[in-house]
Order: sequence, then C-alpha cells, then structure tokens
Amino acid sequence: MHRLRHIFAGLLISLVPSLLLFTSNNALAHDLIWKPSVNRACDKLIVGGANGWEPVSYVDENGMPQGVAIEVLRHYAKNWGLETDIHLEIPWTRSLRMLETGQIDVIAGAYFTDQRNLEFIYSVPFANDDVMIFQHRDFPFRVSGISDLMGHRGARPQGGSYGDEIDRFAKQWLDMVYSPTGDRIFDVLLNGRVDYVMLGRYDGMANILNDKLDGIVLPVEPPLAVNKVYLIFSRNSPCLADTVTLNNLIGELDENGQLAQWVQLHLPSSNSN
Repeated sequence: MHRLRHIFAGLLISLVPSLLLFTSNNALAHDLIWKPSVNRACDKLIVGGANGWEPVSYVDENGMPQGVAIEVLRHYAKNWGLETDIHLEIPWTRSLRMLETGQIDVIAGAYFTDQRNLEFIYSVPFANDDVMIFQHRDFPFRVSGISDLMGHRGARPQGGSYGDEIDRFAKQWLDMVYSPTGDRIFDVLLNGRVDYVMLGRYDGMANILNDKLDGIVLPVEPPLAVNKVYLIFSRNSPCLADTVTLNNLIGELDENGQLAQWVQLHLPSSNSN
C-alpha cells in the first residue's frame, strides 16, 4: 500500500515553469477568441468530469464529489463568489458535448489534444498522469513501447483520449475494445476477452485498489506516455472572466504545496483507511 501511495504522489511534479509559458500562450488565445455566453448570468459554476479518477475527480462513499480538480474549482469559485454545481455522474462523452454548448462550464480534469484545444479553453496543468498498460499476472507479454501492442487485443475507456499521438496510433494499428464503464474495465481482462487494458495510472491503480486486484492486475513499466492534466472550460461559459487569474491560482497552489497535499488527501488508499 505504501508503494502504491508513493507511485501516486510521485506523479505530481513542480509545474511552475510550464505554468508560466502556458499562461502567456493561453491568455493570448483568450483575448482573441473568448466570447462569454449571454444566455445566463454567471452565479454558479457548473462542473462535469470523470467519476472514479482518483485523486483527480471521483464521488466518495457519501455521494459527494471530491478530488484535486474539484478542490481547485471550489477554491476558484469561492474566490469569485460563485456556487458550484458538480455532476460527475454525467457520462464523459455527454459531458464534452454539454461543455461545447455551454450547459457545463468546466470539465474537472482532462488531457490535452489539438482538437479539444480548438473547441475549449485549457487551464495550465495542475497534475501529471502516466498512460499505462495493465496486464493479467498469468498472461504477461513484453511491452517497451506502443508498437509492442500490435497483434494483441486491448481495451480502453469509451470517449477518452490519451493524447494525439497514442490516439492516432491506436486508431490505425491496434485492435481495441472501447468500454463504456471505466470503473469495471478490468472485467474484460479478467475474463480473457482482451490481453491488456490501456488506462491512466491514476485510473488503473484506483480500480486495482477498489476492486482488490493488487497482485492480479499489474501495471507495465515504463508508461507509454506522461500526460499533463488540465481543467477545460467552455468557450460559451459566462463564468470564466479571467483565465490568467485561474492559471495564477493554480501556480500559487503548486508553489505553496497545496496541490501536493490534495493529492495525498484524495489518493484511493487514504479514502479506504
């Protein structure tokens, strides 16, 4: 258990240099294309996101939305005098459609893709997550890069992205099953339908801990990629008046150690103790 917590904690690195560069670039994009919605006033921040992505975003045993991304957004909303209305129960693909139309203001945690960058407003990153291959202990095979997955059948969550490079390669070369239930995705590995599962390390290790699969389902090192985790805002939201303020807030939370504390607080092992 301590080893798993160490792996989780090590994924949150100092983000200050990338924050500064991303802030300046994103601020320019904001000035050029930001058009707040006139359909409703901004008195509430409506949030979507992935459930079960501990420590980024999840619903606890009391039915309350939790996670590092949720903490950041609650902090931001409090500073702006906004309420938060959080809906992690909405399926991921539907949440993205609602984000596009402005029915949701922000998604609490997502990887970067070129297409999403055209459609939405990215914050600076607030965490890192590794893209991992998970295998059954009884049926391992060598994986040192994504090309080693060719000839094997795999599974990944439906509607998710692991970055443009992995997505393009997977679409062209890999035999993939797309699972609509991310929190039960290891079922297809356990019953032999697939040879591996492609999943973020946070997602995978949370499922292993929650489903008591430690030692049965194993992550393959090294990761296929290391992806930064961002907040993404709707271009039609009336609630994002100043992206620079949000980005500066994330930078401050990183520098003062608050992000690292939230990661520790919301790790799956700490939730089960």
